[in-house]
Amino acid sequence: MFSNFEQKIITRAKLGGLLEGTNMTEAQYRWTLSIYYFGYIVFKLPSSIIIRRWRPSLYLALLAFAWGCITMSMAAVTSYAGMLLCRFLLGSFESGFYPGKAYYTAIFYTRKEYARRAGYASMIISVLGATNGLTTYGISHVPTSDKVDTWQWMFIIVGAPCILISFLAILLFPDKPETAKFLTQEEKNLEIERMANDQGAAKDESWSWKQVGSVFKDWKTYWYCTAEITNSIAMSGVNLALPSIIDGMGDWPTDVSLALTTPPSVVTIIFVFIITYYSDKYFDRSIPIIVTNFICMLGFLLLMFAPRNQVGVLYFAVCISKAGSTSLQAIGSAWYNNNYAGLTRRAAADGIIGTISSVGSAVGGQVYFDGPEYFWGNCIAFICIAVNTLIVFGLRIFLKGVNKKRDKMTPEEKEKLLESYGDDRNILGDRHPDFRYVV
Repeated sequence: MFSNFEQKIITRAKLGGLLEGTNMTEAQYRWTLSIYYFGYIVFKLPSSIIIRRWRPSLYLALLAFAWGCITMSMAAVTSYAGMLLCRFLLGSFESGFYPGKAYYTAIFYTRKEYARRAGYASMIISVLGATNGLTTYGISHVPTSDKVDTWQWMFIIVGAPCILISFLAILLFPDKPETAKFLTQEEKNLEIERMANDQGAAKDESWSWKQVGSVFKDWKTYWYCTAEITNSIAMSGVNLALPSIIDGMGDWPTDVSLALTTPPSVVTIIFVFIITYYSDKYFDRSIPIIVTNFICMLGFLLLMFAPRNQVGVLYFAVCISKAGSTSLQAIGSAWYNNNYAGLTRRAAADGIIGTISSVGSAVGGQVYFDGPEYFWGNCIAFICIAVNTLIVFGLRIFLKGVNKKRDKMTPEEKEKLLESYGDDRNILGDRHPDFRYVV
C-alpha cells in the first residue's frame, strides 16, 4: 500500500509546487514519472529470483526501508537531475514489491482463490488512493516556510511510515506456510495439503536455471507480455495523470483538485471487489477482463468526446476509466500466475511479464502530454485497451484448445510426452498433460 503511495505522491507534489521548487519543465516532469519504471525493468526479474531463492520476509523489509529513505530524501532535491536519480532508485527498490506479493499469494491461496486476493491488494491500494487525495489535501494546508514547501512536506510525511513498517515486516512476514507463526501445526498441514491438491501432478518446489529458461521458451509468456504492456500503458497513463486531468476539468483551487482524486479511488474499490469476486466464483479470467475493457473504453471515449462543460460526465468517465484499468491489473496478474505451475516457473514468469509490463508503464508516463483536455492521451489509452481485448480473446481460444487436446490424450500419449522430457521433468510445470489452464 505504501509502495503505491510513494510511487504516486509525485503526481500530488506537482500540484504542491514541485515544478517551481525544482525548476523542472512539464516535459522533464513526465520523464521523472517514466524513469521510475526503468528501475522496475532492470530489477524486477532479479527480485523475483531473489524472493524465490532467499528469505522473502527479510528482502521485502530491506526494500521497504530503502524506499522510505529515498522518498524522504526527495524533499531535499533541488534539480531535475536529482529528481531523476531518486525516482530511478525508488523504482529499483520497489520493483521487488509485486513479485513478493505474487509469491505470498501463490503459496497461501489456490488458483481459484487468487483473483479475489489479488483484488484485495488492489482494493487496499485504492483505499490508499482515496486517503492519498485527502491526506495531500491536508498536507496542502500545513504551514510552509522558505525552507520547507508543500511538495516537500508530502515526500517527508509519506516516506516516514515505511521505515517503521520495514521493521514490522521482519517480525510478521513468514517465508512459507511451514514457518507462519500465526498458524497452528494442524493449520500448516492443512495449508500444505490444500496447495498440493490444487497443483496436482504439476506441483513442483524445486529450483534450477533450466526452469527459469523454460519460461522464455513458453509461447504463453509472449501473449501475456503483450496483454500486460497494452494494459499498463493505459493504467499508468490515467493513474499518473489523474490529478492533472481532474485539475483541468474545472476552475477550482489546487486543494480541491487533490480532494477530488478520492472518489475515483472509492469507485475503484467497489469495482475491483465485484469483478474479482465473480472471476473467482466462475473460475474465469478472460471474460471479466473483456467486460472490464468495454467499460474502460467507454470511459476513455467520454473523456475524448464529451463536451468540456459537462463536468459531471467527464468526472464519471474518469472514475470508470481508473476503476476499469486497475481491475485489469488484478485479474491479469491472477490469470498468468494461475497458468504457470511450479514455484520457480511461476516466479520467473511473474518477473518476466512484470518487467515487460513496466515498459508499458514507462510509456504510460508520457502519453498524457496534451493537457488540459488530454484528447490524444485518452485516445492512446483507448487503442491500447482495444488491442488488449483482442489479445485476451485470442488467448482464451488457444488455452481452451490446449485443454481440450489434453482431455483427449490417451494414457500412452501422456506417458510419451512425459518421457520426451527425460530427466528434466521438473521443467514441465503447467505443460504436464494433467494440468488444465484457467481461461
